[in-house]
Amino acid sequence: MEALRPSQFAALLPMLRQVTINHLFARSVLERKVDGRVWVHRDATGAPALVWVAHPYGMSLLFGDATLASPAALQAMLRERPARAEDEWLQCSPPPLADALVAVLGLPPTPSSATPGGEAPQLFTRTNFRFDAARYAQARARFCPRHPVVEIDAALFERIDFSVAPRRFWRDAAQFQREGAGYCSIAGAQIAACAFASFVFDDQLEIGIETHPDHRHQGHALTAAIALIDHCLQMGLTPVWSCRKQNTGSWRLAQRLGFVPSVHLPYLRLPAGGEAGAFAHAGRELPMELANPLVPE
Repeated sequence: MEALRPSQFAALLPMLRQVTINHLFARSVLERKVDGRVWVHRDATGAPALVWVAHPYGMSLLFGDATLASPAALQAMLRERPARAEDEWLQCSPPPLADALVAVLGLPPTPSSATPGGEAPQLFTRTNFRFDAARYAQARARFCPRHPVVEIDAALFERIDFSVAPRRFWRDAAQFQREGAGYCSIAGAQIAACAFASFVFDDQLEIGIETHPDHRHQGHALTAAIALIDHCLQMGLTPVWSCRKQNTGSWRLAQRLGFVPSVHLPYLRLPAGGEAGAFAHAGRELPMELANPLVPE
């Protein structure tokens, strides 16, 4: 596996455009909006066959020619990755590529119901949602504001210290204010929740959202999200929502806001560190036929 220089990233954008699942985070790396990392596995001609894009937030995407995703190639990609400072959340495209990686890691094909954590990889499900403007309009009409909302400025950008926060998706406050947007729901003098643009490309704005543990189940995430979605509609942008299906709070909030589940896909948690635990079953053979885990609704 070859680590690419940032100057080489843009050449992979045509390949990325063939990916049908939500991949804005990978695009932000290839377009160098953030300082991510990229590795490739080349075919016999020297052309990139498999591409692994890692966003600094901890998300990654493996995509390319699934017919070249042999157990040996995947094992090499996993082994040659530098040690992870924190857990990595990996998506794959096309679907057979996810199947092959799940088999190489020795994971059962059924998504885990456990809490994310531990030294072994885990398989979960990630849901991509489709925004339904009519459903949102109905939800918006029923919404009764209960909490004050403020726009995220440079000071708030630096102050928000949630696990999901704007500064983990943008280089600095100036870039965020120039290209992004976001809102906080306030409780007293405390930031109770924030909803912000994690990525903005073309006519799409992907929503990042988090609530302070002391203020959950009080409508703060709903309040901040509505402010951001209203901003999207005013600016002619389509809001984008994706989350781990097992994250019931985010999954239910998305549907309350008019988002409709559209695609479910495998979502792998690769634990922090190196290859420890990842290859307990790396020598096992792949099945002759692999199920398709990409289930549209």
